Amino acid sequence: MKYINKAIFINYLRCPTLGWMTKRNIIPKFIGINSRFLKFEREIILEMSHKLFSNGVNAWKSKIDVAALYARELIFNPNVKTIYEAYFIATDYLAKIDILKKYDGNVLSLFEIKPSTKYKFKYINDMSFDAMVLAKAGVNVQRYALLHLSSDYRFGMDVSRFFKILDCTDKVELKINEFLNLSDEIIEIIKSKNMPRPYLKKNCKNCPVFNTCIGKGIKNHIFDLPHLSTASLERLVTSGIDTICKIPSDFELTKAQKIVKNCVLTGANYVSKDLKTYIHNIKQPFYYLDFESVSTALPLYEHVGPYSQFLTQFSIYKTDIAGNIIDHYEYIVDQKKDCRREITEKFIEYLDIEGSIMTYANFERNIILKLMDIFPDLSGKLDGIVKRIVDLELIIRKNYYDVNFHGRSSIKKVLPILIPELDYSHLKIKNGRDAVTAFAFMAMGVYGSKKIKQTKRNLLKYCAMDTLAMVYIHQFLIDVVERNESINL
Repeated sequence: MKYINKAIFINYLRCPTLGWMTKRNIIPKFIGINSRFLKFEREIILEMSHKLFSNGVNAWKSKIDVAALYARELIFNPNVKTIYEAYFIATDYLAKIDILKKYDGNVLSLFEIKPSTKYKFKYINDMSFDAMVLAKAGVNVQRYALLHLSSDYRFGMDVSRFFKILDCTDKVELKINEFLNLSDEIIEIIKSKNMPRPYLKKNCKNCPVFNTCIGKGIKNHIFDLPHLSTASLERLVTSGIDTICKIPSDFELTKAQKIVKNCVLTGANYVSKDLKTYIHNIKQPFYYLDFESVSTALPLYEHVGPYSQFLTQFSIYKTDIAGNIIDHYEYIVDQKKDCRREITEKFIEYLDIEGSIMTYANFERNIILKLMDIFPDLSGKLDGIVKRIVDLELIIRKNYYDVNFHGRSSIKKVLPILIPELDYSHLKIKNGRDAVTAFAFMAMGVYGSKKIKQTKRNLLKYCAMDTLAMVYIHQFLIDVVERNESINL
């Protein structure tokens, strides 16, 4: 990458090492179906935003240097009032501006398009980077505004009601000088052949390069402690402690953190004395429920707004006490219309009125609570279902820990440890993000009929795997209880 763009600069602000790695393409590339959909959706939103401004010229060119020259020509062309997707280059920096608008007296305003219904502080950094590059390029912008989505918009309304404008001029102007003062230093560090020395901080935990950077080769890192506070992290880092084994016995930890530490030190798994009670309180017949839903910036159906959440499919396994599968029910909606009523009635029918309903985390419970508001006439039956729900993840978090969980409890983290023979590798759709994206592409008419049939089969297989995983995890916990009872006899 020849120039320092927004991603490199913003990553540098988070961590100089991360910015340096971004420049060298060391950061993992996410080019899956989800990334393709986000790009697809953003391009549509950008096109919609162009309709708000008349006399616009798109400055995009396939070669960046040519595009930058063209953008400067348009800036000084009195007949051009609006410029879309303009590139600007200044002292090794590259910025792509969503919209530049000339008002009376050629006063320039910058509009940053964000596919979000809420203001986020990070958007100021994004706009401030663009403002810095424009200032370096000698382009005088006097107003900076965020163009974000309106939560009041509903499918079919005029495009003018899709966006809200938030003036951010004061906030951006406070940042511009800060960025300008840093800009030369950042260029020097980013262009250096030597990687900046990393240091441990809270943001490192979810950094995409943590395991190849400061976390490389470290076993049982302190980040494996659940809900480690910033204050505790700083005390440990100041003391030169990066692994759980090094934590002093008198260092204050929460109950959950003590469990993790003890498992690391002893090499033994944790089983609480309450696990037996939790397991015995689960009533037959056993149901295992998994939902998939879709939430998109561009509304898919009538009378709904951006990011409205729609239940799109479910999978339900039914077993007896021995873990034998009695039945499997599944359903996926017609992607061309709003089918919330139909799918709600279906899972109500299949879940019957007796037996515990196992889910993993609170997602299914929250979806059902929302459906109670949408369909008041079904609220009694839905409330009955909610009262039967048992959260398997919560049971594991409170009662069972394997050191290989590394402080996590999501189904994708614990399943390979508890049931290694059961995995998602053979599936075409392997995670929830890709499931959302696949359905959205169908609903938007991107896929043809053959692709839709294939995609629906893949979606059903993925959802069924999530529920089958719960069947096995539940049986695993039953076996743990039985082993412990036989040991204690």
